[in-house]
Amino acid sequence: MSSCLVVGLCLFGLVSMARAAFWRHRAFAQGGYSGRCCGPRRGRRGGWGKWGGRGAGLAGEQVARAAGEVLKRRLEVDEEQEPIVDHALDDLHASLKELKAELSATHAPLADALRGEKLDDGALAAIFARQDDALARTRREALSAVKQIHAVLDAEQRKKAADWLAKATVA
Repeated sequence: MSSCLVVGLCLFGLVSMARAAFWRHRAFAQGGYSGRCCGPRRGRRGGWGKWGGRGAGLAGEQVARAAGEVLKRRLEVDEEQEPIVDHALDDLHASLKELKAELSATHAPLADALRGEKLDDGALAAIFARQDDALARTRREALSAVKQIHAVLDAEQRKKAADWLAKATVA
């Protein structure tokens, strides 16, 4: 029961990061992001601010690190728990990065399979097998990270995590 809860918490964190990235992208696409509600961020010389141009947002690693910090702050993780939680979150982020790379690598073979007069079932099966393998690896890494985090949390922290997850909505 508790491992399902932690897996759910992990998935909630991933969805939250994806939602944040979507809204950040939307803000940049509509003219910039100031970190506030008040329109584009403009530098002293009329540029788009310190992030290096219009549409440039935080790197994925920075977002993942920030999400990890929010999680640790909400659960009130102490100094002894922090290195284990950080290691688990880093492993999870690395496995998600590998999954993204593998899924991106299947775009070209999928396009090649669709170009022919007939759909190449063998090529599609190979592509989906690669994706299934990558997803299985990521699932194992995510479960390992969740187990590591669950093992170091005390009962009160697990309760907070469960309550937070119960209130979570996915949009």
